[in-house]
Amino acid sequence: MIGHKKIIEDFKKLAARNELSHGYIFYGPAMVGKRTTALAFARFLEKGEFEPPAEGEVLQDAKLIDLAFAKQLDPNLKDSISIDAVREIKNFLWQKPNVSVRRTLILDDAELLTTEAQNALLKVTEEPPASSLLLVIASDLESVMGTIRSRLQGIYFGPVAEAEIARWLSEEKGMTAAKVAPFAKQALGKPGLASRLLHDKNFTKTLELAAKFLKTAPAARRDFIKKLIEPDEFVLRNFLNAVIMTLAWEKPSKAKAALWHKVLALQQNATNFGLNPRLQLEGLLM
Repeated sequence: MIGHKKIIEDFKKLAARNELSHGYIFYGPAMVGKRTTALAFARFLEKGEFEPPAEGEVLQDAKLIDLAFAKQLDPNLKDSISIDAVREIKNFLWQKPNVSVRRTLILDDAELLTTEAQNALLKVTEEPPASSLLLVIASDLESVMGTIRSRLQGIYFGPVAEAEIARWLSEEKGMTAAKVAPFAKQALGKPGLASRLLHDKNFTKTLELAAKFLKTAPAARRDFIKKLIEPDEFVLRNFLNAVIMTLAWEKPSKAKAALWHKVLALQQNATNFGLNPRLQLEGLLM
């Protein structure tokens, strides 16, 4: 666990006083620790330890639903969470806890819920069982229906201090002092980003492609984009996220700031609408 100490202590106190709400929505930048905190809290309610479950550890009264889970239900899904996943939420929450004080459902990637799925989730939040706890996680809060947000208590997760990430990289990851400072700065206050930069080769490859995309000459741009989007695993939203991070690492300028806002708007539209990746990327740098 890195950062968010006050949020963690507040949740411990609420649990001790039996004053937990029926549901919360964790929001803030991606990869700052929202999902990790939610999983750790579910484990705390079941086992008394505020740490995320170890690899392979199974909690009896907690369930995680995210894009990966939704794709297991429907392999044809590419970048959305359908109503089938929300039905799983209802089935899980309406059962009684086995060993925990609450039946905890964690819904990650909430910004990817289809309109139909959001309407179904709204019904879940209107009359939740007394023994249930719903933790909704969203990086883009505005993409979640206002009626859903109004029924959940919002908890904002901000960036983690650079010094705290640096200390974690040094103590837990064994990085040398020469590497820690620039790496901690590159993490942009996001422990999850630091971890992915260290361990996720596919993620770093996407970042490399994003950097090439920004530097490709106009004459070669169309061919580059055509090859970029050919793989079946290409997801426009994920690539745009890599572009945003690449811009954040570069020296700021008015042109970079304008492009950053343009990419951010396109990323939000890519979540909510079925856009043509080739046309959108070709138009982005015009």
